[in-house]
Amino acid sequence: MNLSIDESIQRLKAEILAQDWRISPRRLESIEAAFSCLQKRFKTRKGMHAILAMADSVIVYMKKQDETVAPASIDFLKEAMAHIVNLYEDHDYNPDHEEELFQRVFKRYNVLKQKLQLSRRPAETTTPTPAKQAVPAPKESPKENKPPTNQTDQLLQRLRLILGRKDGSALVLQRLLEEAVPLSGAAEQPLTVTGLRTILDKMAPNSTTINASGKKETNCPLQKHTPEACQATPVRRLTVGKTQILIPETHIALTQPLKNRKCSSYLHNGRVNLSEFSRFAKGLADQFIGPLSEMKDRQLKKLALPIMAPRGLTLPELPDEKATKLLIISHENWHGVLFCAEIEDETNSMIQFCKGKNGDIEGTAWLESGDTVPLLNAEQLLRREGFLSVTSP
Repeated sequence: MNLSIDESIQRLKAEILAQDWRISPRRLESIEAAFSCLQKRFKTRKGMHAILAMADSVIVYMKKQDETVAPASIDFLKEAMAHIVNLYEDHDYNPDHEEELFQRVFKRYNVLKQKLQLSRRPAETTTPTPAKQAVPAPKESPKENKPPTNQTDQLLQRLRLILGRKDGSALVLQRLLEEAVPLSGAAEQPLTVTGLRTILDKMAPNSTTINASGKKETNCPLQKHTPEACQATPVRRLTVGKTQILIPETHIALTQPLKNRKCSSYLHNGRVNLSEFSRFAKGLADQFIGPLSEMKDRQLKKLALPIMAPRGLTLPELPDEKATKLLIISHENWHGVLFCAEIEDETNSMIQFCKGKNGDIEGTAWLESGDTVPLLNAEQLLRREGFLSVTSP
């Protein structure tokens, strides 16, 4: 099952906030598919990849136990998923923090293994107790089992359970609300149904129309605002899936044609090895522009850059399997690959800009030709899905 990063993260969030702590085999398979996607896409994030591996091993254990899963396993799994979501959504990559978090999770993982081993020992060494000597489990008070009948009370009870957990659920909920309230336009007021509808309206996909002159225009609610003049900025037009976007020329490191056979191989591995661009009698670094051109060939040959999938608008959730062009982009020491249906050879000039965040789309750019095209925030995309290279002397 091929999943996008966004869909994988959403599955983890749904499980973190789930009130039912008994995870069915079908849900375990769903989580396992999300872990598989994230492990493939974040091989370069050692701490995050290690946490995913530990959580995945717990999933394997839970699938073998059927209905006798220890609550401690679910506690660890939910905590690990919360850490993964937080690391993914934190755009400011901090390797020291990630390493510290990994060590903390690793200690919890060892404690969990010891608990599970101890819980199995009595069953292996002690003779089973006859059924007549079995002590029935104490019955809970009817007041505790009686669910609230009012919908508002049910919602409040679920919120209390979420806020009372120690697995990171409260932090995830806090982040969701922090993102939702500013979008509703009522940061100082309680979030209402009207506010939620406003959020959905603002997050609706943009549509593309053709004006009277035959030029394509992207109809975005934010285009109602007057664009502001900006310094002429060189940009390149790309087609990702079926959506046209712009990227600043300063982020482009290399463009290459992409054959179907290579495209399938790259997508299977989830990354592109830079050693494949080596040419006879030509240095590898000489082929790149920007930070990659300053690295030594022996370092470049060891790099494998992840294939990224930008979010927002009508952009595809997964890298384009029918892409014909490969684009390597960089920002400082962050690098990654985009699969494009088309990359224009000519550079355009952005003369006006209107902010309007939509996923990785920073806003709408006005070109000298009069076209209006969404502008990609390459820095945000790279910090979330790209590879951080560390140069050595």
